[in-house]
Parts: sequence; structure tokens; C-alpha cells
Amino acid sequence: MNTMDELLHKFQGTNQKAAKLERLLLRLRQEHDQMKEKIEELTQALEEKDREMAALTEKYEAVKLVKSINNGQDLQAVQAKIDDYIKEIDICLKNFGD
Repeated sequence: MNTMDELLHKFQGTNQKAAKLERLLLRLRQEHDQMKEKIEELTQALEEKDREMAALTEKYEAVKLVKSINNGQDLQAVQAKIDDYIKEIDICLKNFGD
């Protein structure tokens, strides 16, 4: 083989490798985009679960409060607990607005 043929052969081999790398890069970019979409979906699902958990916690606290009232706890203690909850809600709302 002469030098020109060798160079042509090497060039073709390099082109094939470059084409293969280009296909690989395209596939990796597509996978990356799919993973980003999946992360976004999972993040949204997690946020929804967090909201559901907060709602359930709120209901639990309300039930607990009602039970404490029914168990004959001092009315002032119950009022103090309600005031504490209101303060916590106010803090959350204030922080939410910031």
C-alpha cells in the first residue's frame, strides 16, 4: 500500500469513529433530556405528596385537638394550643410571602 492509500484508509477509519461518536453523543443527549423530564415528573409528584402529607398532618392535629377537648382538658390549655397553631400558621404565611 502506498502512503496515499494508507492516509485515505486512516481518514476513513477516523470518519467512521467520528460518526460513531456523533451517534453516541446524540443518544446520550436524548437520554439526558429524558432523565431531566423524569426528574421534573418525580419532583412534581414529590411536591404533590408533600402537599398531601401537610393536609393529613393538619387533619391529624385537628383530630388530636378535638380529642383533647373531649378528654376534659382545661379550656384555657386548649385555647393556648389553638393560639400556638395560629402563630405557627402566621409564621408559615409570612415566610411564604418572602
